[in-house]
Amino acid sequence: MLKNDKAGFVLPDTDLASILEFVPGYVYWKNLDSVYLGCNQNFAVLIGLRIRNEIIGKTDYELVDSAIASKYISDDQYVIKTGKQLIAEDRTGIKNSKGLEVILRTEKKPFLDKEGNVIGTLGISVDITDEVDLRNSEIDQSLILNSTPGYVYWKNLDSVYLGCNQDFLKVALMDDINSVIGKTDHDLSWGAEPEIVAKYLQDDKYVISTGKTIVTEENVVVKNSRGLTVIARTEKKPLYNKRGNIIGVLCTSVDITDQKEAERLRLQEKEKLISLAHKVAHDISSPLSALNMMMQFCDELPESKRSLIKRATESILDIANNLLNTYRNEEQRKDMGIEQRQSVLISDLIIQLMSEKKVQYRNHPVTFHTEIAGDAYFAFAHIQATEFRRTLSNLINNSVDASEENQHGLISIQLKVDESVIAVGVQDNGKGMPHAMLEKMQHRRSFTEGKENGHGLGLQQVWDTLDHNEGTLEVQSALNKGTLIKLTFPRTKVANWIAKEIHLTPDSIIVILDDDESIHTAWDLRFSTLLISHPGLRLHHFTQGQEALDFLTMLTPEPKDHVLFLSDYELLQQDRNGLEIIEASQVKGAILVTSYYSNPKVREAAIAANVKILPKQMASIISIDFTEI
Repeated sequence: MLKNDKAGFVLPDTDLASILEFVPGYVYWKNLDSVYLGCNQNFAVLIGLRIRNEIIGKTDYELVDSAIASKYISDDQYVIKTGKQLIAEDRTGIKNSKGLEVILRTEKKPFLDKEGNVIGTLGISVDITDEVDLRNSEIDQSLILNSTPGYVYWKNLDSVYLGCNQDFLKVALMDDINSVIGKTDHDLSWGAEPEIVAKYLQDDKYVISTGKTIVTEENVVVKNSRGLTVIARTEKKPLYNKRGNIIGVLCTSVDITDQKEAERLRLQEKEKLISLAHKVAHDISSPLSALNMMMQFCDELPESKRSLIKRATESILDIANNLLNTYRNEEQRKDMGIEQRQSVLISDLIIQLMSEKKVQYRNHPVTFHTEIAGDAYFAFAHIQATEFRRTLSNLINNSVDASEENQHGLISIQLKVDESVIAVGVQDNGKGMPHAMLEKMQHRRSFTEGKENGHGLGLQQVWDTLDHNEGTLEVQSALNKGTLIKLTFPRTKVANWIAKEIHLTPDSIIVILDDDESIHTAWDLRFSTLLISHPGLRLHHFTQGQEALDFLTMLTPEPKDHVLFLSDYELLQQDRNGLEIIEASQVKGAILVTSYYSNPKVREAAIAANVKILPKQMASIISIDFTEI
């Protein structure tokens, strides 16, 4: 039997005659000079010999036409010199019983001695005459090519066109294939667009030089029946000859204009929905902020009623936050790069995440509770916001899993701070952890106990986040009582864009601009005590930006220096937004009170204008500092 050592073939010492006669097709082998050393009887009969031994010592020039023999010997030398396998379709000049020239598909490999040295070639051929006859005679190749959907064309190594199908002729604005052959992209309908031509030629060069396939989406400089510029998805591959050498590029393109137009319309509708969701969330936030401020003055209400109002307020907040989270998460998915650390308002992140978790687990027997210490609302940490959010989300999910075995689970998220540290706790009343699991967590070893799908606690992501953000983790757990996981991060300075307190003097002029009447009532309640104790304070309300600007413009410099201007950002159906009114007023003591605080463009504009921002939902908790003169 022939031995295959992957580089070529070695013949053993035994006589292979009896074996080779059972090999289908034609087998033969030659020395380094393309002189035949042997063959099977099938091959001997094919070339007109009586017995196979008659071939020994002969060359192809003695057996077939000289042109055919020259091709055979050239293939032999390629295999011998390169050590590579060669597959080719070979003419023989021999007629079969149907009068057709016999065509062989031949596989030639290096013929090796026992030491692995190349000593000739080994050929194995099969008769494909009928296949070629069918391909060449009964099937119209041009019909197949022109029935292929899309645009098909091929070029040589210099990006000169060698052929194409009828669809390509149409898009190239040519009459027949001969008008394309020999042309370059400079000569076709898009030749007047140098940037497009340069891109096509660059892609050709890449495919030819690397041997790789590329897929691109390209604008074709023609219009379709609907007047839209044609967009094609093009796949370019190396074009090979029979020896396996790259001789050009083969390109197939499919018109995806309608698909791209449909995608554009879907994105347009999606952007409208996102914009609407953002607007609804903003519109909810104003009355919600007013409710939160008013809650401080409802002590006369029974506890049951105050609790009902509080729960209703939280539910509304969850709706608004989830609308905003949909928008934010969409934006985050667009950026798949490495996240940079930034100054993050931790309380806001927790509030947003908890709203999302309440929706996620609305059908689970768990209750979520958020505890944010009074001095922690304006605490910042320099962290990777998305990764921190994922970490907290993972821990909450695990707490839900641990609590669901109880009759009713309670998940508490706690935020506490001191001068240098921010601490976030995730506590549950679940089954707790055995000592072995605690040991694994302390030594950073993952485990999957209690997880149906074997995903473990996702602790690797938690540990990575801690490592990248200077964080620490502490775990306390008791069986059948629950678990507390505490994350700590260095506390950083309050971001330069946020207003963490309001400063007043006895003669302050407080100007409030907001198009929502409920906010004005809420601010009245927040300032009511001070207005009584300090009669020199003056409070002015405006719903129209221009009216507020007219009032401020009429003030003389001295009283203007004592103005506290609290302005909303979005003023519906008005020519200017609140930040533009602040800038036009030239009031130094201005704060932008808005739920758009997380919008990078709004934040950057406020920083550029040297105006602090107060998140609207924090208007109820911001401290008011009164300075006596």
